[in-house]
Amino acid sequence: MPRSPALALAALLALGSLAGCSLLPLELREPDRGVPGAPGTGSGGGSRSGSLGEPTGTGTIASITDGDTVRLRVGGEELRVRLIGIDTPEMRDPLECFGPEATDALESLAPVGSEVGYAYDRDPQDRFERELMYLYAADGTLINLELVAQGYAEAIRIQPNDRFWHELQAAERAARDADRGLWGSCPAP
Repeated sequence: MPRSPALALAALLALGSLAGCSLLPLELREPDRGVPGAPGTGSGGGSRSGSLGEPTGTGTIASITDGDTVRLRVGGEELRVRLIGIDTPEMRDPLECFGPEATDALESLAPVGSEVGYAYDRDPQDRFERELMYLYAADGTLINLELVAQGYAEAIRIQPNDRFWHELQAAERAARDADRGLWGSCPAP
């Protein structure tokens, strides 16, 4: 029997980890996709929280187009990348409320010249031939999710690229409820 609360907590965490349990609230857990050990599945992959996948490659941010689009340099090639699962206000045609702030937020999470991790979902490109990716900051933060959580983006679901849909949806709900970012600054559509 543990002799201190700290030792008891450590034992509980170790047992939970061995049993595959998560301390995350249900709405922030990712459903198991049934591919053992695959990034982003409920069994084996994981970054900071254990449920937000792992990058499968790295690249350097070459430029920021807007709050959900970047150019990423990977192995000598420059790719146009659209962040999966989010939509930010437009910067032009027409300029939308919170467009500049969303772009600035992305640049603060992934500054030009910084190295980021990336991962694809099921469809690697959209109809505009942009690469569809999840981006990860150097500290493991899932940038797509962070933009939604801070209120700079809304969660969107375009199947089959919906690996983190539940997490994005929960983050948007929390941002809306707290009037964070665009939810407290822009008129409702």
